[in-house]
Amino acid sequence: LPTAGGSGTDVLAALRVAYRRRLLAIAASDLADGSPFVEVSAALAELADAVLEAALAIARAEHPDAADLVRLAVIALGKCGGRELNYISDVDVVYVVEAREGVDETDAVRAGTRLAQSLMRACNAPTPEGSIWEVDPNLRPEGKSGALVRTLASYDGYYRRWASTWEFQALLKARPAAGDLDLGRAFVDLVTPLVWSAADRPNFVEDVQAMRRRVEENVPAKDAERQLKLGAGGLRDV
Repeated sequence: LPTAGGSGTDVLAALRVAYRRRLLAIAASDLADGSPFVEVSAALAELADAVLEAALAIARAEHPDAADLVRLAVIALGKCGGRELNYISDVDVVYVVEAREGVDETDAVRAGTRLAQSLMRACNAPTPEGSIWEVDPNLRPEGKSGALVRTLASYDGYYRRWASTWEFQALLKARPAAGDLDLGRAFVDLVTPLVWSAADRPNFVEDVQAMRRRVEENVPAKDAERQLKLGAGGLRDV
């Protein structure tokens, strides 16, 4: 990335150029050298991690006061979390924050929210070099209506008391991807036992089956037999 003297647009454009150069190298290895799928998808996930880390650095530069107040971890979910990313995937994440020593928790959450919002803009915003991909935080507790960032204690309280079956499924492949990796590992250690005990919940199997039916009902009939993501035997089934 350019030095601090560059404009905000220059920095975002440089991030996009760096991303596409690395993406081209991965695609060349995939197509010309026949690299195994697991290696290609892992390389794409590692590239996503690097972009998230760079975007967080941009966010910290935009909000240096916020960076002094809070620790922030970016947790990858889904295909990115499982190192199974493809070329056109969105990147699903949740954000974990903890106040630095002597900082009020409310101030830390507010600061973490600013950093997370700036991180997403760094990836999503249109520039002369285009955008990268959408950072999707909508698998967080309460979805789009929920807080963008939460503390470990807040996640713990939510997942133990309120979470639906699908929310535990969303955490199956949770992995620290960027930011404070120690905090990210603490989040994974917190939720992993809850994920695997979710199968003991009343109506667990019925909940999973009902969710799958809802997905199938949203697939247009004309596309059902060739829907690789949502159709029978597609990515959702996997």
